[in-house]
Amino acid sequence: MKKSFSTGLIILLPFALTLWVVNYLFDLFTNPIFHIIESALLVYEKQQGLSLLHHETLVRFLSRIAALALTFFFIVILGFLARKFFFDALLKLFNQVVVRIPIVGTIYRLTKDITKAILSTDQKAFKETILVPFPSPETYSVGFVTGEVPPDLQRVIPHVDVTVFVPTAPHPISGYVLFCPRKSLHSIDVSVEDTFKFLLSCGVIQPPPK
Repeated sequence: MKKSFSTGLIILLPFALTLWVVNYLFDLFTNPIFHIIESALLVYEKQQGLSLLHHETLVRFLSRIAALALTFFFIVILGFLARKFFFDALLKLFNQVVVRIPIVGTIYRLTKDITKAILSTDQKAFKETILVPFPSPETYSVGFVTGEVPPDLQRVIPHVDVTVFVPTAPHPISGYVLFCPRKSLHSIDVSVEDTFKFLLSCGVIQPPPK
């Protein structure tokens, strides 16, 4: 019974977590205009003499789908306009106004920089998987090279030249930012995805052999 339950949980849990994440993102992107579309549908059905009022689930489903479609096209159009010169000046003005607002500006600037670093097609957030001596010289941790050491810091610690992110397990979204000399790192041929699997499983899921 115990083994069967564990096997069933291993099969079901990834699907449940995937559905939870998808549902969260779906609500996140559709909530801003969901109620507006829902109200518009109810007004439309009154004008057309339909009876959608008694089909609350259908109205909500159609509203969600319409909100998701509109949000998708809004993001595409926003990205297209952002690449044009005339919109670039307006976007810079908006950024200058928002970043001056206390607290809001700090959160906006932080999320903007993180999103750009992770989603940008011009650069990879995690450039290389490595082993780094951490937390002591005799032990090693898996980490990622994320870039060079900022110039201001390198003037203080000139012997280091790379920035490394060492995720924690089993929650790799948190971790440590280290400044290391390149010669102390050991490059390993493991993908970012396989490394995160290894960390999430606390070392149980081994990276596939090359």
